[in-house]
Amino acid sequence: MNSKDIEEVEDFLENMAVEIEPYMNLFSGTSPAVLESDKPLSVFSITSFFPKIESLRAGIFEVAKLEEYYSLNVLFRAIIEHFIKFQYMLMRSSNQSDDEIGIDYWVFGQDREIIDFAKSVRHAYRVLGIEGKYDVNEILKKQGIISEEKSASRIRKKSEQFQFNNMVRYISTQLEIEKSRNAQFLLMFFPKYSELSSCVHGGPESASAYETGPERTEEAIRMSTFSSLMTRHYTFMTLYQYDKRFENLCKISKSYLERYCGA
Repeated sequence: MNSKDIEEVEDFLENMAVEIEPYMNLFSGTSPAVLESDKPLSVFSITSFFPKIESLRAGIFEVAKLEEYYSLNVLFRAIIEHFIKFQYMLMRSSNQSDDEIGIDYWVFGQDREIIDFAKSVRHAYRVLGIEGKYDVNEILKKQGIISEEKSASRIRKKSEQFQFNNMVRYISTQLEIEKSRNAQFLLMFFPKYSELSSCVHGGPESASAYETGPERTEEAIRMSTFSSLMTRHYTFMTLYQYDKRFENLCKISKSYLERYCGA
């Protein structure tokens, strides 16, 4: 796939952006209907993924045009993980009547990141021969991160569901149940994640990144575009459940998703 081919896909996405532009005022603030819903954190968490995925998609396009294949592989793997996490949370939220998945992701997820950071700081001090004056666990308890309601073990258990293999296992089960027409395309993401891991971690297989560059570019452009279009559409669909003003955005995004997938 050359620069001209990539620019054609960019033009396709730009045409959609032009159609969406008149409705951008809907994003000027969080809808009161969402804040007052039964799943405010779930909706917020799910809809937060589109700008991140679109940013990665744009990055993939830029490095692809530069033929910078190593960076392309790293970004490709990142967008796969973002997209799978988006799909997982969307499916979990659809199957739940409460805000549990949003709380697990946003509240317990942030707690897990704080605990991991605290542990890394403590380890760094020990390596440098510096004994910490304060006990990390005691500090976390005083901050309310570790408490009777949120023990370290419960935080770990809640956050482990977002490990890639656990999300894949859940999504695979749901796809079998729903018989989604996008299931086959979605299933292609799973092995790619592992295949691309060597570039992220600087493994020996990453040396072949430039040899497979042109072939990988076509895959990355195709799958990142699909990720962006699908995430956009289901973000609008999620918001439409609470705010009917998103109806036209749902129709526009569905049209472009179907056109891209050849439906």
